[in-house]
Amino acid sequence: VSGGNSFYSTAFDLKGYLYYVNKKTQFSWTTTGRLAAGLIKTENVSMRKNLDVIDITSKLNHKAFGKFDFSGQLQFKTQSFPGYNYSTTPAHMTSKFFNPATLIIGYGLDYKPAKNLSINISPLSYKGIYVPDTARIDQTLYGVSKNRKSKNEMGIYTTINSTNTLFNKIKLENKVQLFSNFLHEPQNVDIDWEMTASASLTWYADVKVNT
Repeated sequence: VSGGNSFYSTAFDLKGYLYYVNKKTQFSWTTTGRLAAGLIKTENVSMRKNLDVIDITSKLNHKAFGKFDFSGQLQFKTQSFPGYNYSTTPAHMTSKFFNPATLIIGYGLDYKPAKNLSINISPLSYKGIYVPDTARIDQTLYGVSKNRKSKNEMGIYTTINSTNTLFNKIKLENKVQLFSNFLHEPQNVDIDWEMTASASLTWYADVKVNT
């Protein structure tokens, strides 16, 4: 049966970028930040958020050999506003600012075979998941033990960033992050993959599809 539901949504997605390079010392520092939030309202359902991201990534590189750099990187991720489980009455809070928060620190090699491709492998990395407000937030939803407020892991952290142009008009960006705890069940890999396709409409507007 053809049909559907009316909905209203709005979102903002702000990204910042800082880049420093010293050709004499062959040292570079790249920092990116993202702040995104969105709301959606559908028929018979109250206004809810459908996008909420705080993401800061910083990377220090020093020339090693060929297309390889020694690289240290840091990533911090959390959200701005509370999140709820709406299947209960009343709705139950499951997350909020800094609950959870994820911090990854790693050191390894950054391989850049082309201008639009970067592969970073940090064989010695730390990943921490923090849920300090365990009185209101169930930390077990994020892999933290019931009697703790954080989960700390050592493992291998790999990031792949690529940018390609399709049909001379569509820009395709991929950001893949993989983390494996080599001390406990290394076959269980945490995967974070974001893909964005964008095309220019005018000099001031683009259309984007994001997954």
